Amino acid sequence: MKALIIDPALHSMGGHHYNAALGLKIELSKLGVDYACLASSFADRDVVQGLEATPSFTRSVYGRTEWTHRAFGESVAETCRQLSRGLRGRSRVPDLLILPCCDQVLALALAKYLRRPRFAPAPHIVLWLLYAPHYKKAIDDPAVADLYDEYREAFAALRSAVGDEKIVVYCETAAMARAYREAVGLEIGVMPGPNLIAAGDAGSERGHGQPPTVVCIGFANEAKGYRLLPGAIECVLEAHRDVRFMIHGVVRGSDAEADTAVFDALSKIGTRVAVSNEVLTQEAFLSWLRQADMVLLPYDRQVYKTRGSGVFNEARTIGKPVVATRGCDFAQSAFEGGWGVEIVDRSSGGVARAVLSALDRLPDLAACARAATVNSVASDLGSILKSAIDPLRAGGRSGFARFGDHLLHRT
Repeated sequence: MKALIIDPALHSMGGHHYNAALGLKIELSKLGVDYACLASSFADRDVVQGLEATPSFTRSVYGRTEWTHRAFGESVAETCRQLSRGLRGRSRVPDLLILPCCDQVLALALAKYLRRPRFAPAPHIVLWLLYAPHYKKAIDDPAVADLYDEYREAFAALRSAVGDEKIVVYCETAAMARAYREAVGLEIGVMPGPNLIAAGDAGSERGHGQPPTVVCIGFANEAKGYRLLPGAIECVLEAHRDVRFMIHGVVRGSDAEADTAVFDALSKIGTRVAVSNEVLTQEAFLSWLRQADMVLLPYDRQVYKTRGSGVFNEARTIGKPVVATRGCDFAQSAFEGGWGVEIVDRSSGGVARAVLSALDRLPDLAACARAATVNSVASDLGSILKSAIDPLRAGGRSGFARFGDHLLHRT
């Protein structure tokens, strides 16, 4: 039994691409499945050695700059060539392909590769669609309407190459699943993408009686709202004498890499604000989240209207309340479940008001967050993979189809 993870955007430790691949590697190893990975051609030593990845792709979901049909075709052709080189020397295509961040280019490139004459059976595929057809726009933005044709072409080809019953597709939010369903031509489940933290990792590193801690963590892209934090934190510190903040943001490689003013300002606020730009190891990342009483997600609602959030998924997995922007679909379950507070006005003042409101309600929010973790099964990556692999080991096509039906109804 062999599985292959394919992610052209996987190039370094930090961010959800590395976390997803590492989480998949750990769970596949527990299940006794041979694992391989194809990553970005720019992958660093942490990826190549730590994830046993083969550098393969020069383009990813983030690398596209032209949105014409000609540019689409050129990207597909190049990705298909690189996929072929990455798989060269293997006796056959692995039994299970996992695409934790698929887009229209990768889907069509994979379809073209799999349509080539082979003697082995076609593989089974599990994939996540994390972004709108244009990765910087909302999925209902009129500017992306024509790009749905690229998804229609890509998934028609992929379905033809392997068969509908061998493909299972997920989105992280219900709104994105609804938007893609017609273009993809398959049922789409709603489930968090693979992440670094398993349900068994829930816990706290805070001692009894310590002041409440607000954590903001992840990749410091512009849409994440880090520029709002200096003013928001100063307002909260003036109003609350005990709270402390832990602010982590990987700047290197982000779209805000040249802007150091935000973290310079944060580092000067005072002793109740810890700041880091380091790429965190798995253990350090988990340590940061375990110290949180709440996780702050002041994301741009236009960008994250239908997009998921890896940090949100991880906060939910270990039972941490969240403060997130109203209109971000990924956080709706927290708002409705009583473990999330909305940022109504996305400004420094609006973020401060939401954090102060959450601090006033913290015991109730924390209780609801713990209850949501106990009642959630969707974030248990090991169970998801086991449900996929067991039918394959049994050797039946219908088994995988039943697995898809089972998971697609766990929304």
